Amino acid sequence: MPKPLPQAILKPNSIKKEDAAITKGILLGDNVVWNPATLPNGHVVLIGASGSGKTQTLKAIAHELPQVFPQVKIVIIDFHGDLELPGEVCYPLDMESPHGINPLVVDLDTKGGGPNLQAIAVAAIFKKALVLGANQEGLVISILNSCYGMKGIVQDDFNTWTLEPPTFADVRKEIEARVEDGCKESVKLQLKLAATFQYGIFDKLQPSLDHAIIRFDLSALGKVPGLSAIAAEALTKQLMDSHRILGEMSDKTPRSFVFIDEAKEVKNSRSIKIILGDGRKYGLCAVLASQRDAEISDEAIANSSTKIVLAIDQTEVKRVSRRFRFAENIVAGLQPLEALVRMGTEGQKCKIKPYYERV
Repeated sequence: MPKPLPQAILKPNSIKKEDAAITKGILLGDNVVWNPATLPNGHVVLIGASGSGKTQTLKAIAHELPQVFPQVKIVIIDFHGDLELPGEVCYPLDMESPHGINPLVVDLDTKGGGPNLQAIAVAAIFKKALVLGANQEGLVISILNSCYGMKGIVQDDFNTWTLEPPTFADVRKEIEARVEDGCKESVKLQLKLAATFQYGIFDKLQPSLDHAIIRFDLSALGKVPGLSAIAAEALTKQLMDSHRILGEMSDKTPRSFVFIDEAKEVKNSRSIKIILGDGRKYGLCAVLASQRDAEISDEAIANSSTKIVLAIDQTEVKRVSRRFRFAENIVAGLQPLEALVRMGTEGQKCKIKPYYERV
């Protein structure tokens, strides 16, 4: 059951302009200042139709965060290729790029990691993204375990978990070997994964995540069903795994933020649900944005302390008003770059200061 939403309160902007300038946090617009360290968590859900200023708001938040928290790291999973920021390290993921993502990187958490559990997690990602049956899911687990074994990575020896993991190139070879041995299920699985293998982004070396601002440009992956979802799930899982290894935070100061501008791609993501539920403890926060209300999960709304509503399609007004706890007439009257911002139980209306006015 999702957590109950807070009581709807829309209060006037009470912070004086001169005070807003010195208040620690990000000035979203007018006198509305956002500081995730003062809230129960740093998660943000943002909704806005095309032309509402959604991208400008996302980029403004991502651009300002390092100024408030100098040590914070920003990871942007960019499905459209339009969230570029100054000083970023961008990794385009396409057939010509030298960069890739390796979903087979082992979680080093001794309490819940290792190759066996990683194989199960990756098989679950495949099942959801590529609609695999139960037999095919089990076959994927067997194949992945074989690939880890060939790399010398075994569940019972933690010292082997840091060895170089297999890639999808190794998975492809293992499937081909099983096909040659006459395994009919492997033939079916090979057909299911043909497009994934052909694109090759999971065969390549994964770049370092140790940069202040990283953007993964996934815009080229939309042409192949399932690729974007697999890539996003692999990245968010690795981020959560790495933050869990770092240990719990002593306060609510965030370590990292992951930005996702197409919440529909991760609506049913297990890793995103874990980040929304447990990320705060480890300093990992999520910012999820979408054009449509139906693309945002109940978990995302219930577990995000900050909710931002920009102008939306009029057909969505009633549902958005109910889920985000704002009056229908106020939601219906929003203009581009006008936003309703709820932080905890308090809601305010403001004119967003867009990214292009901040650089």
